[in-house]
Amino acid sequence: MKTPDHLQRLVNETLIDGVLSSDANIAVTLSRSRTLSIWQVATGKLLQQWSDDDFDETNYLVALSANKHYLATASKHQISIFNLNTGKLDIRWFAQGFNPDASISSLALSQTGSTILVGMNDGSITVIQRSSMTMSLFKQHSAAVNHVELSNFEQQVLSTGIDGDAHIWATYSGELISSFSRPQQITSVSFDEANRRLFIADALDNNVIIDTQTTQPISQLDYLERYRYFRQALFINHGKNLITATSKQSVIYWDADSGKELSHWDITAYNAGTTVFSMVLQTNGKLLTLSSDGALETWSL
Repeated sequence: MKTPDHLQRLVNETLIDGVLSSDANIAVTLSRSRTLSIWQVATGKLLQQWSDDDFDETNYLVALSANKHYLATASKHQISIFNLNTGKLDIRWFAQGFNPDASISSLALSQTGSTILVGMNDGSITVIQRSSMTMSLFKQHSAAVNHVELSNFEQQVLSTGIDGDAHIWATYSGELISSFSRPQQITSVSFDEANRRLFIADALDNNVIIDTQTTQPISQLDYLERYRYFRQALFINHGKNLITATSKQSVIYWDADSGKELSHWDITAYNAGTTVFSMVLQTNGKLLTLSSDGALETWSL
């Protein structure tokens, strides 16, 4: 079984949420004690930190802009945006869906942090332009939105829901461009770097890799272990390979064209329910994973 090239546990408690920057240089952890921390990956040094007392409500979600200038956190009803250059709170507001009782279920920031996406548990999604503070509310799903992200030069949004639908739609008009569905709630989704390939998988492991231009299936992962669904997915090598993390500790490396497994291994577990929260490819070609135990691990592929 593969062992990590490097292992470092950032916090000695389980995480509520966590994310790695797209360049693999910083990690954000939101721990059980509701401490929000930013770490330098190379050294494990703590860069910034906020406690539960810094927020009006308890946070559940974190999102990071690709340029690492902005960090967003979400409670059930409130969004906070921090400027990481100053460490100061930039803006805070209450999010609303079409249903007045709706709560936040997913969160994303654009490359620069100028656009904020907020998915709600009533199936609605708010697109916020920070510069003008204009908000557009779209009803894209019939149930809670569990993933939102910007793609294609931020002109399009990819959203998935527990209704089993994955939608690609125009960021500013909400107009549906293409739609794909699985029988159960979608648990993991990934675009390749060129937004040409889309991977979606549901809670019963009904998975598919789709060509987004033709909307035709390319392959299906040849996966035997039923009911261990995929939690995370990441295309690498210009969409030729896919890395998935299961609901347990397993990470699997795939040939995306054939759907065949190339290798698999387990992350280091400190608790029974350990799983991967975030993974990115480093510039040296190694995979960096952040686990729900707050552990950073580097893997040779």
